[in-house]
Amino acid sequence: MRTFRRWITATVTVAAVTALGGCGLLGGSDDNAGGNDKVEKATVKVGIIPQLLDIAGFERARSAGYFTAAGLQVELVTIKSATEAVPKLKTGELDFAFGNWSSFIAAQAEGAVDVRTVADGLQAKPGMTALVAMPQSPITSAKDLPGKSVGVNALVGNVTLTSKAVIKAAGADPGRVQFKVIPTADALNALQTGQIDVMSLQEPNLTMAKQKLGVKVVADRATGPVADFSISGYVAPADFVKNNPKTTAAFAGAMAKGQGDLADQQTVRKTLQDYAKIDPGVAQAVGTGVFPTAIDQARLQKVADLMLTYGDLKKKFDVGPMIYQAPAS
Repeated sequence: MRTFRRWITATVTVAAVTALGGCGLLGGSDDNAGGNDKVEKATVKVGIIPQLLDIAGFERARSAGYFTAAGLQVELVTIKSATEAVPKLKTGELDFAFGNWSSFIAAQAEGAVDVRTVADGLQAKPGMTALVAMPQSPITSAKDLPGKSVGVNALVGNVTLTSKAVIKAAGADPGRVQFKVIPTADALNALQTGQIDVMSLQEPNLTMAKQKLGVKVVADRATGPVADFSISGYVAPADFVKNNPKTTAAFAGAMAKGQGDLADQQTVRKTLQDYAKIDPGVAQAVGTGVFPTAIDQARLQKVADLMLTYGDLKKKFDVGPMIYQAPAS
């Protein structure tokens, strides 16, 4: 249990990122924020939720020196969630931020911020995220979930959204499921003690829970209506993109290289093991998902459309204006 509590997701407070290696430093000054011969702004502040599988492309780009080669010094700013990043993007406290797409889309649709999608993060595939129950639980499939409680990291967001979709696809009514916010650090305890019937987990937490507790998969959250679902990525304020085209292009280009390297599964696992400091046995067993090198507008639109279906958006939203267009080289 103590080991599991170390691994966090978007709702867990992170005290420090000193374990994260690379060229960026936390809490640096703006002394070197001026431009150079490659970019308008050399030091960029990037909001990151540490230790998630989703940020493997970012960590690969850092460790491989792709940001440095592009003329950038990355200054890490630890955030808890995309929701926390939104006001920081609006005030200029962050130049770029990582987070789940559904939160960024909701913020854009509601007019809370005007951002551009500059890099993809993680695309779901079967085996990397699921609703799980304790091995002795009578719950065996999503059909059994009406009347039961499901632990999620937030009531509005990608986890609850995809959970509702797979429950409905199984022929059950998601409206009869009680979704409860459970911090991921407390997930296994809540499951073991019966505080909830089912918990939503994503890698590497999913593999750790299987190995430690023998949890069983009730529903895979990357199948059916949410197959190939776009989970997370990176955005920048629209004004920043407009005023710093070379800087934005440099960040996007470095991210594309980092993501591209993760087409090799061993690179994914080695990168994850290094920055998340997880056991090699866990790193070798995780379901890793897909790390796209570019934003796919059709897949991102699918997220917005699903949000409309389940009431996370009040009206249909076109993601097109959010998509970053790299300047012609």
